[in-house]
Amino acid sequence: MSTADRTAYSAPAAGLPAILRRTSSEVAYWLLPPLLCFAAFWPGLWVWFQADDFAWLSLPFSVHDWHSLMHALFAPMAQGSIRPLSERAFFLVLESAFGLHALPFRICVFLTQCANVTLLAAVMRRLTGSRAAGFWAAVFWLVNANLVVVMAWSSAYNQVLCAFFFLGAFWFLLRYVQTGKISNYICQWILFLFGFGALEVNLVYPALAAFYTFLLARRHFRATLPLFIPSAIFALADRMAAPAQITGPYALHFDRAVPATFFTYWHWALVSAYVPPGFYGRLEVLLFAVLTIALLGFVAVRAFRRDWLPVFCLAWFAIVLAPFLPVRDHISDYYLTVPTLGLAMLGAYALVRAWRKPLAWRALTVAVVAAYTIPMVRLDRTLTPWWARRSWAVERMVLGVARAHQLHPDKAILLDGVDSALFWGGVFHHPFRLFGAFDVYLTPGSENHIEAHDATGSVSSYVLPAGVALHAAKSDHIVVYRVGYKSLKAITSNYESTILARPNGDEVPRKVDVGNPLMDYLLGPGWYLAEKGFRWMSHAATLKIGGPTSGAERLYIWGSAPFGPQAAVLLKVTVDGMALPETRIPLGQDDFRLSFPLPHEAVGKNQILVGLEVERTFRFGADTRDLGLSFGTFEVR
Repeated sequence: MSTADRTAYSAPAAGLPAILRRTSSEVAYWLLPPLLCFAAFWPGLWVWFQADDFAWLSLPFSVHDWHSLMHALFAPMAQGSIRPLSERAFFLVLESAFGLHALPFRICVFLTQCANVTLLAAVMRRLTGSRAAGFWAAVFWLVNANLVVVMAWSSAYNQVLCAFFFLGAFWFLLRYVQTGKISNYICQWILFLFGFGALEVNLVYPALAAFYTFLLARRHFRATLPLFIPSAIFALADRMAAPAQITGPYALHFDRAVPATFFTYWHWALVSAYVPPGFYGRLEVLLFAVLTIALLGFVAVRAFRRDWLPVFCLAWFAIVLAPFLPVRDHISDYYLTVPTLGLAMLGAYALVRAWRKPLAWRALTVAVVAAYTIPMVRLDRTLTPWWARRSWAVERMVLGVARAHQLHPDKAILLDGVDSALFWGGVFHHPFRLFGAFDVYLTPGSENHIEAHDATGSVSSYVLPAGVALHAAKSDHIVVYRVGYKSLKAITSNYESTILARPNGDEVPRKVDVGNPLMDYLLGPGWYLAEKGFRWMSHAATLKIGGPTSGAERLYIWGSAPFGPQAAVLLKVTVDGMALPETRIPLGQDDFRLSFPLPHEAVGKNQILVGLEVERTFRFGADTRDLGLSFGTFEVR
């Protein structure tokens, strides 16, 4: 064999180790961020359902045909949101395939997040040409404690999926800018349009794309302008389908609170919404100041040198966060999921640039990176297990109630010992209905041990009044369970004596739900049987209710009026035989709410008798009953 032949033959063999090293290095580069995702949020893989999850898991109850399926997918829900992919389809498809098993939901969340960190590394690598910048961008974003909620709560999948569409669309925009291939431009459009099915904030993507091209790829700026058309159409259609709320936590406020809200989110993005133990007071302020000065100083210096990439990264944070700023009364850490992508890219770019400086700059950079990552990692390791433990407690309670309902299908269930975490993470969202248990209440006095969130809902509406509980216990209509650490414990046999020992345990409640069969004893003649939370009256009916304690209190009535041949029906209301102002209720209302002043003579009475009378009754179809109006609750307050 000639020398030339030997050289040609041995060259591939000599280069094989180098090829393997490069391949293994590349594989490790792409695998490490997803592995870090699992390592940082491992307990989140095993969480059960909690909070809003139960509302989405109840969607199949409303799906009966193609029309109801379309309604379930696209009708405005949850503060007027329309998210067919990240909420409706996510829960409908996985629940139909796997039932009430949470692991498939969690695997889907984690896999999507792994795709996100891979995309983030790829985007940053393409922006800077630096593998290190891509790697550290993924790391900085993953360790941010504001991601704990989205990694431990299935209902927050909308944030994870939105990040996927943002990063995917932007990745194809970068490929289009660098290659000019129209296929990349089309792929950007596809991912952008799909993003509207994940989260409303997707509508700001065109601003992000336009700002990037204006700063760093000016000749492609015009190609981003058509992206604004779908965003404008979506914004208009969304407002028409679900008008903006003017009251409540989701109301929009364009006032001086906007800068304060932005500052809050900026603070949370750098040091989190949760301050770890040992980082209170001046140390937290110092940490926040150092990180702010480091990032903004880097942006200013690079902008002075006409390097506009840091400006774009900072703009990413501001542009994506902008839709959340007017919502001043519902500031939430998980809203930072997509905005902090920009800060992660900014921090990674700053690290890579600083690493080219002398040793002193490197040491300072390491200190700044440690000041950010160490508290964040500590929070990840604290908060994620907390969410997991709460979900497991909810699981034990819900499955325990499901078993109790199997044992006592004809009885209502009272839960004792429910704390704030269990109530707001489970009971408040009616999880028991998934197992056919509709009559589940808290024992009297439970509201005293649960933290109130008035903007979210009332705790007292879930509590069975003491008098009703006592009457139900005596008539053997309830079973009572204490929520324990590991399981539910039956305490029905001891509960009646507990109720009897309480002062005023048999008092008449000041809120009567006529749709609740346990309150039948408070109803006089003229009522029909309860029907799924409401009850029809005939021509006239009466009920007993607790009297007012002051002259300022009023009688509040909630009900519904069916369709009928007349335009309205006259309702006469009396209290202990004394007439209250008459009112005409338009027919065809699914919901009406009335308020009446109470007679002075009723003040201080333990109970009053409310009389109802309608001027005419109706019959519908084959129903032979003479129906007046349908009612839900009566309350004196």
